[in-house]
Amino acid sequence: MADVKKLTFIEKLGFGMGDAACGIVYSSVTMFLTYFYTDIYGISAAAVGVMFLVTRILDAVSDPLTGIVADRVKTRWGHFRPWLIWFAIPYAVLAVMTFTTPDFGHSGKLLYAYITYSLLMLCYTFINIPYCALGGVITSDDKDRLSAQSYRFTISSLAGLLVSVGTLWLVDYFGKENLQAGYQATMAVMGAIAICMLVFCFCFTKERITAEDTREASVLSDLKNLLGNDQWRIVAIITFFSSMAGVMRSSATLYYATYLMLDKGQSVVSGTAMKSTFITTSVVGTIFGAMAAGYFAKRFSTLGMFKSINLLLVVAGGVMFFVPPKFLPVIFPLYFIIGFLHQMYQPFKWNMMANAADYGEWKTGRRITGLSFSGNLFALKLGMAFAGAFVGFSLGWFGYHAGAETQTALATTGIIGLLTVGPSISYLILYFLARFYKLDDTTMKKIQTDLASRSAEISREQENNAGGLAPVMAVK
Repeated sequence: MADVKKLTFIEKLGFGMGDAACGIVYSSVTMFLTYFYTDIYGISAAAVGVMFLVTRILDAVSDPLTGIVADRVKTRWGHFRPWLIWFAIPYAVLAVMTFTTPDFGHSGKLLYAYITYSLLMLCYTFINIPYCALGGVITSDDKDRLSAQSYRFTISSLAGLLVSVGTLWLVDYFGKENLQAGYQATMAVMGAIAICMLVFCFCFTKERITAEDTREASVLSDLKNLLGNDQWRIVAIITFFSSMAGVMRSSATLYYATYLMLDKGQSVVSGTAMKSTFITTSVVGTIFGAMAAGYFAKRFSTLGMFKSINLLLVVAGGVMFFVPPKFLPVIFPLYFIIGFLHQMYQPFKWNMMANAADYGEWKTGRRITGLSFSGNLFALKLGMAFAGAFVGFSLGWFGYHAGAETQTALATTGIIGLLTVGPSISYLILYFLARFYKLDDTTMKKIQTDLASRSAEISREQENNAGGLAPVMAVK
């Protein structure tokens, strides 16, 4: 088996910074954009639901195309790292534009929202697809790769903490009485931080696994290999429902805190503090959850942990549905636990993606890391699309009225259900899907050994026949 260099702390930190940069904007979108559009920007919940469904499905289509291109673009910095630099500034600019309220009529504002949000998600794709693929090529060691994913989600959760703690305070600080201007200025700060993080990730990571297959392979051939990978299909479906759960809960959180947890007549300052604290409670849970993932992965089966965590999430969501929103001594700990558990299984899920890519190479002899990860991101975006649309449509069905002092009983129950029961159904589906995933620790050890042996054999043949050409898969 080829010698595998262990990742250093700075490499894992650098890798985590890339997801933190993505997460600063992604968290802002999932936590605040639905509320921003309905209560600040001024379009209806139903219109927001339609927009999210249309734009996110169109955006999802771009994911496989980006993966195909990333697999074929080769620079001296690798296939995937350069994308972080190329699109860092456009990403930040589009984040500001998306949270900008133009002085247009209703139709003009809706069109502006479609355009800016679509471009932001497209730019997110151009960064996030190569970044996720990078996680599959920084090392071939399965446990070290899982450790890097744990760093990734810990640092990304810290970025989410920055968003949850700082956003509403920054909006009040910059906007004063003008919340529209406040959101715009706040996203300018977040965008600048994201640029710095992307540069850091580019500088302190390295692509060690390279797929230099000399055979000509068409796009259709690669797609056929991908869709023929039964483990990739399972992970893609898992990604869809995981995205559904997270986006549904995040989108409902601010409505829950604003309309169900606050008392009538509560001051703006105390209301902002309550909402920020509630959002932050879950985010703090995600930090500890990501850190715990690395600890438990060394001691227990990752697949067993994944299934157990999802069952616990089903229970936690079901319990929270029946707890009155103003019963804070129970609500806050429950929301912390849900954040903890949700983020705890994320490194396992993303490592499943990397394992599925290795499994595909093991079966076909061709490595398509970018396409494999982009296909999973396609599933993630579909999950975002359906979750965002479902929240928007549901609020309309339940009779939600933006800015109303009191919501109807049906709207209140609907908001609680979107925060608790909806995600729990997705977690239950994830538990059953995991039963079809067969790339456990023992299987992956065999796959990695076979791939290393195959690489060494091809390397020897090429050196004997052609004077030392590069191997099909070289681990540097």
